[in-house]
Amino acid sequence: MSDKKVSKHVDQLAVAVDQIQTALGPILSQPLNEILPKLTPIQRCELEALVVYSIDTLFWIYLKVNGVPPKEHPIMKELQRVQRYIEKINKAKAQDLRTTKVDA
Repeated sequence: MSDKKVSKHVDQLAVAVDQIQTALGPILSQPLNEILPKLTPIQRCELEALVVYSIDTLFWIYLKVNGVPPKEHPIMKELQRVQRYIEKINKAKAQDLRTTKVDA
């Protein structure tokens, strides 16, 4: 890979990291134990699943960068487990929206 191509990818990564930091600023600015009580149960589930999925994904990237095949590592089962929970959360949200519309 040429130096220009690598430099372009590094610049793109820097922009992406800045966007992530901006988006997560409100969450990262205070301790999680102060944020969670302010959330509804479904929001709390979403946030906790997002945090776990993010950490697992970062670990997957770490393995990949260090030459460890992540598909053969237990992290894949963990990512799949969290994905199933996210699907359950989304189903619960959809059901909650249907119930809210019927009650309204």
